[in-house]
Amino acid sequence: MRKVISLSIVVLSTLLIDILPGYAGESAVSTMAGIMIGLKHYPGDADKKALTAILESGDSSDAEKSIAMAISNIKHKVTAADKETLGVIAVDEHTAEKLRELAAIVAATNHMPSAADIEKLQEIAGNR
Repeated sequence: MRKVISLSIVVLSTLLIDILPGYAGESAVSTMAGIMIGLKHYPGDADKKALTAILESGDSSDAEKSIAMAISNIKHKVTAADKETLGVIAVDEHTAEKLRELAAIVAATNHMPSAADIEKLQEIAGNR
């Protein structure tokens, strides 16, 4: 019986490890919104790891990857090149609304998101 339980725990743990880094679709958007909520001048190591998972995921869209890269590159503010890319995403009517909102917020961030942007990010992340 103990062997069955131990084996079940190992299998479950393996599945969770394989599933969690996917960050596809809404999960990628929610993850990036969560990172932005806690952003203070630049993303931390754990944040960069989550962003790298989004960048490396075959399930992430080009827009998601561009936003993830822009967040990863933040050092007090978004780079000029990333800001330009984010601006294109923010006005693209073919891009999901949450992604457009996230792109606009990331582009406007200076050191950390504003209080109003944090409220929007909480909605995007599904915390409201």
